[in-house]
Amino acid sequence: MSAQPQLLALLLLTTDTVAAERLVERLRAAGLAARALVTARSDRLNDLLARRAFDMILWWRHDEDLELADAIRRRGERAAETPLIMIAAGGPSPEDVLEAQRFGARGLLALGEEEQLLWAIRREAGDLRQRRRARELAIRLKQCERRSRELIDHTGAAIAFVQQGLHLYANSTYLALLGYPSLDEIQAIALLDLVDPSQRDAVRDLLQSAERTAQTEPVEITTRLRSSRGRGFEARLSAAHAVLDDEPCLRLILDPVQQCGERVKGGDMASDIAAARTAFFEEIETRLGPDRSVPLPFAVFFIRLRRHSELLRDLGLTHGLDIVDGFGPVLASVAVQACALTRISDDGFAMIIDGLDEKEAEALAEHIREHARLPQRLATTGHIAPDCDIGYYLVKGRAAAAQDILNAAHRLCVYSAASPGDCAGGMQTPTSLAARTKQTAVDGDTEVADKIATALGNEQFKLVYQPIISLMGDNQENYSVLVRLLDENGELLEAKDFIGAAIRRGLIEEIDKWAIRDAVRVLAEQRKAGHNLRFLINLAEDTFRNPSIILHICDCLREFDVRGNWLAFQFQEELVAENLASLGKLIDALKQIKCRVAINRFGATNRSEMILQALPVDFVVLMPDFARALAEDPVKQQRLMSIANLAREFNVKSVVTGVEDARALTVLWTAGVDYVQGNFLQRPSPTLDIQP
Repeated sequence: MSAQPQLLALLLLTTDTVAAERLVERLRAAGLAARALVTARSDRLNDLLARRAFDMILWWRHDEDLELADAIRRRGERAAETPLIMIAAGGPSPEDVLEAQRFGARGLLALGEEEQLLWAIRREAGDLRQRRRARELAIRLKQCERRSRELIDHTGAAIAFVQQGLHLYANSTYLALLGYPSLDEIQAIALLDLVDPSQRDAVRDLLQSAERTAQTEPVEITTRLRSSRGRGFEARLSAAHAVLDDEPCLRLILDPVQQCGERVKGGDMASDIAAARTAFFEEIETRLGPDRSVPLPFAVFFIRLRRHSELLRDLGLTHGLDIVDGFGPVLASVAVQACALTRISDDGFAMIIDGLDEKEAEALAEHIREHARLPQRLATTGHIAPDCDIGYYLVKGRAAAAQDILNAAHRLCVYSAASPGDCAGGMQTPTSLAARTKQTAVDGDTEVADKIATALGNEQFKLVYQPIISLMGDNQENYSVLVRLLDENGELLEAKDFIGAAIRRGLIEEIDKWAIRDAVRVLAEQRKAGHNLRFLINLAEDTFRNPSIILHICDCLREFDVRGNWLAFQFQEELVAENLASLGKLIDALKQIKCRVAINRFGATNRSEMILQALPVDFVVLMPDFARALAEDPVKQQRLMSIANLAREFNVKSVVTGVEDARALTVLWTAGVDYVQGNFLQRPSPTLDIQP
């Protein structure tokens, strides 16, 4: 299974087929693999150029065919990018040179100068590869710029780009912090106009220093800014050299200076809330270890006011806002054990309480619902509808990113409001597959966990490989890497027999780390043997939440001298939405070392498009259910086609797993699926040979 060499596709325009065949043989003998199509028919040329991609055109000009010459002259713009080499009957005359220029030829040689022709072909082939590589890199650069802009737009940090003191671009957090409703308004304002007059000289010196030295490392200053309403607040201003839309500029980051949980004094509502969110996230982070372990469990509550918009509508904006502002002190008096209580959105408050278990958190949520009333409304235990909805999330074990934790509490609050009977009091519901697996211990967990611990110490885990076959002619050999446990009888247990116990007993990270290292070791051996392989490896939720996993991956790549683009790491779609911030950081790190990213069990939720918009994904691996009885199910075929089209819109390759019959392959090929995987093609095997 050695890698196929890249063939050079030649179009030879001549009636001398013997000379054409001899040229191809000479090229192959010289180590330049080539295939050729030989023709001298002018009526076929346009059709050939439209239907096939040629790397080079060679034209024996001694064949005086005026119609062929006219067809070459009129070839399309795309075809004109293909190098053209002309071969004259004798020594090229001045007329031949002028004619070659008119045709856009990149070479003009005399008939019989075979060595010079071979040299010209090699030169043009090398130049063609460089041009294609440059075009590919330009496309990738644009994609990186687009994704960078998307990250800037969605981050919680206040970021802007300035050139010569004027704003080129600012994200929504920056605009909200300074009180500007749109980018158009702030583009007309100089940055120094936003700075307190007494501190403008210091800020000007900072910006000039950053521009003059083109620093990539940011320089910082603490200064006082003024919002559009004239209210001032202090912020740390960070400046570094950057490029935006091919223009050199400075990237600015504003970080309001405040105490945890306090509002920025003098700031407007939008800037206060943006700063409060940042402080709240920092408060969560202080409770986590460096590996995101949770020494002391804590709960994050999200409390959302009901009828917020009705209050503003019926009571008027100013009086309605006063009442909403008064709800914060009420919450503080009801939840006296809260360590941090923050206004987190227009109608929402968040708080952190340490040391709660599930029952205590549920009881506190119900207590808040009953007693947290809007100002001037009496607390009661009667049947009056509550003034707020509550969701809470218990943080223990391995924590997600602070943003994901708050998102989970908010999501549960929304569920509580939508289905109060199912989620009374904001009761926490499992938010991911891993969380559901951890909920209840299963009989035999102890025995299985002992087997896992023993296997980790005695190399009783094994990797098996299942090929992922291209339907589009890709010569890259992709394999899904699966983990098996060798039992006392020498049989290989599938992951479903031990993975639940591994997650519940906290052993899944060690299994994933072993699988990564062993897969990288095998990959290094196969690559050295000439096999063009890529491995797709699954990472569990506890594993990818631990920031140290990227260090482990880098150590393995360095140890075995393996490139990152030979690996793709898979994350289950059911885990993505609840871990967007955690995964976003990990995927950024994986992209820096050139690793690919795949979403496994794609299509399991209704958030598929959102995931592709939020994360730079390379592959989507669909659930096996899509392939079952596919040929007899038109509804499933339509759903599959829509997912394949969605993947293509985002330039993502699609993989369908669980293929069990030949009829499904026809449907998948028609739907435009890129890759297939399943037992019909080959069962998982300890070896890497694709069986016929």
